[in-house]
Amino acid sequence: MNNNKKIEWEDRLSVGIKLIDDQHKNLFATINELIDIINVISKAEKSATEKKLDGIINQLMAYKRFHFATEERYFKEFNYEKADDHIFKHQSFDKKIDDIRKKNESDVFSFAFELVDFMEDWLIGHLMTTDQEYKECFKVHGLK
Repeated sequence: MNNNKKIEWEDRLSVGIKLIDDQHKNLFATINELIDIINVISKAEKSATEKKLDGIINQLMAYKRFHFATEERYFKEFNYEKADDHIFKHQSFDKKIDDIRKKNESDVFSFAFELVDFMEDWLIGHLMTTDQEYKECFKVHGLK
């Protein structure tokens, strides 16, 4: 058993916009689902566990795409001045996930471990810095 610690939402991570905060909280919840599966990996149930991991990873990647598209739609709609830099950070995130997947393409367990480590660090850092920068722009345009 690995006992990877779950990540917890903190108010300091909030951008103060319910829609965006709810999406961020959903990402946290999905990462925590992945951590739960990692923590109970059993070699005897390897095939079933691989399917669960694949399912959660696919769910996480789909939700991440949805979330990035939401932010980027508002960037365009509100003519957000730092949109290009923010979108570049989203693309860099995607490239890193692709690199992790390629490195571990034959081992879903290793991929899941590395994915969780990367996403925890990236997500918290991104929320505390880059996402805070669009908070005022979004609020001025009526998002609450």
